[in-house]
Amino acid sequence: MKTTSILITIILLLSAYVPSAFAWPGGKPVTPYGDFCRGCSQYGTCRDMMSPDEARRAMAEYYHRKGFDVEVIDASGRFIKARVKDRGRVVDVIIFDRKTGRIRSIY
Repeated sequence: MKTTSILITIILLLSAYVPSAFAWPGGKPVTPYGDFCRGCSQYGTCRDMMSPDEARRAMAEYYHRKGFDVEVIDASGRFIKARVKDRGRVVDVIIFDRKTGRIRSIY
């Protein structure tokens, strides 16, 4: 009984320690939660769904301003999956919604 309560106490103490995690060791997240490209309105809606080329340009422009490059992994359907790179090193993986212009980190 005593060892069980000690074990439970240790597990609870260890589970209480949760360090902050970022997508890359730079300290700040690369993609803020639920950000959007400026090609659509601030409210996250486009008049028409962007073409895959328009979406690639929008992502490249968005991340170029932050000093990163974008490599598209998959561009099928409404969403585009891409890697965000800093000097060739992957710092984030994102999903870009071509209908709303929303950018979400999945890294």
